[in-house]
Amino acid sequence: MARSLRDIRRKMKAIRSTRQVTKAMELVAASKMRRATQNAQMLRRYALTAWNILENMAEVHPGLHPYLTQRPAQKILAILFTSDRGLCGSLNTQMFRMMGNYLREVKTIPGFEKLTFIAVGKKGQQFLARSEQDIVAAFPALSNHPTFKEALPIMRIATDGFINGTYDSVVLLYPDLVSALVQEPTAKVLLPFTKSELKTMLGSLVPKKHARADDLQLKEQDIAEYIFEPSQTEVLKVILPQLTEMQIFQAVLEAAASEHSARMVAMRNASDNASDILDDLTLTYNQTRQAGITAELAELSASKAALD
Repeated sequence: MARSLRDIRRKMKAIRSTRQVTKAMELVAASKMRRATQNAQMLRRYALTAWNILENMAEVHPGLHPYLTQRPAQKILAILFTSDRGLCGSLNTQMFRMMGNYLREVKTIPGFEKLTFIAVGKKGQQFLARSEQDIVAAFPALSNHPTFKEALPIMRIATDGFINGTYDSVVLLYPDLVSALVQEPTAKVLLPFTKSELKTMLGSLVPKKHARADDLQLKEQDIAEYIFEPSQTEVLKVILPQLTEMQIFQAVLEAAASEHSARMVAMRNASDNASDILDDLTLTYNQTRQAGITAELAELSASKAALD
């Protein structure tokens, strides 16, 4: 009996220590999530507006710039965003599940030749290595207050490879922050901006299931021809690379906010589960101790009755 009580007390002590750790991690993740969410939301409206402008420009002025020129998706570069560490719920698992579907579907595109990856985050790098995928570059997850400067190497590899003809398409694979409780895996064709079979495939592969409260509602309207000053070449040469890089940076911010949100929720659930287990162990401990006391009293009473 004493050994059983000692084991229960040891378990209760270990669970209390675990609950302290998960509670502290929840508070840290909540603090980081608040700032990361603000950064993602501040840039989101601008990024969405810029994305619609780029798609409309590709439809009205095709061929004015390499970014606006339609190409067959033969050589594809995919940028995969995951976290460096675990303990963030099913965030990485959802990304890997989407990646598995993407790897199967992309091979069905007519003329497909090769798929290359840039891994942002150690979890994604390990997953791609296990899947024996071609990784051209790997970066740590930019989850602690990411800046535009830190994302520049990723942008340069993607845009330079597309301009040089090394890749025909560039795809972003990242978790999109819908709310603190929902992070939705997203696949988006970054380059080129024209409509293609790859865009159609990704749209059917990861349909948007949740709507954000601050989603930009665009009215349907006829696409008019754009007027450029001083000239089309000069304007597009400057503005298209900047708007393209902004889309990559927005994906970095969404991935960072999603990681901290998922970790905060996971640690909160872990703390709640630890409290529930502790309550059950406390009840078991009290019942076991009471049973021991009752047994000792019964033995004393039987001994006294035998002596009398």
